[in-house]
Amino acid sequence: EAVQLAAVRQSRYAIYYIEDPSEAVQLAAVRQDGHAIEYIQDPSEAVQLAAVQQDWRTIDCIENPSEEVVKRAAIASRQK
Repeated sequence: EAVQLAAVRQSRYAIYYIEDPSEAVQLAAVRQDGHAIEYIQDPSEAVQLAAVQQDWRTIDCIENPSEEVVKRAAIASRQK
């Protein structure tokens, strides 16, 4: 996991090559670059929230976002 964390901190594309990344690795990736969520299958709500907090436009990359994620993205879009 330490190697995976280092990799996603270097490049958002690294998450694409990690099979079944832990939530910690997913969070590190989207905190580095919210658009990394494009490469995560079935991200948890926590990962979705972290992505839209990093960049609200990542809402477009999330399939079936929760109501809370949509709400946070809308709030963030008005603050920018």
